Amino acid sequence: MYRVETIRKVGKAEYNQVVEFVMRLRKEIFPMLNHDQLPLDLLHFDQYYLDTEKSAFFAAFSEDGSVLGTIGVLPYDGRFEKLEHDDSAQTAEIIKCYIDPNYRRLGIGTELVKEATRFSRHVGYRMNYLHTHPFLPGAVPFWEAQGYGIRLVETHSVWKTIHMDRQL
Repeated sequence: MYRVETIRKVGKAEYNQVVEFVMRLRKEIFPMLNHDQLPLDLLHFDQYYLDTEKSAFFAAFSEDGSVLGTIGVLPYDGRFEKLEHDDSAQTAEIIKCYIDPNYRRLGIGTELVKEATRFSRHVGYRMNYLHTHPFLPGAVPFWEAQGYGIRLVETHSVWKTIHMDRQL
């Protein structure tokens, strides 16, 4: 296993470095998306992650300070109509779990998920939810190894979105 120097909650000091990492990986993973504009959560990072107790964005850093991976925790907003959670107010969404391709399969993703899970429990969430896609190699087995189960697979959409969750 690769030694991560630290996993910490991202603040204003690391914002630019982390956003550059996320956008670089997002372009590689989702080349079909528009990359000319930041996603809303990154554009309004303070509002989404810093000014609320129920959200956090974490990054794994190497000994030299390079970003190796990221993961975000946000309150689930109920935007998927087909997906019902018993109590959406107590459900967090896990987003932007990205690992540098040169450091995958070394345990960094698992450590980030553990940190996101600790945070979710600490702030009172009862469930973590995420979605992934079949064109992301290894995604479903990774999340299943983290204790997530498949809740719904959208077979009629272009994305074939796979919805997964885990009780905390």
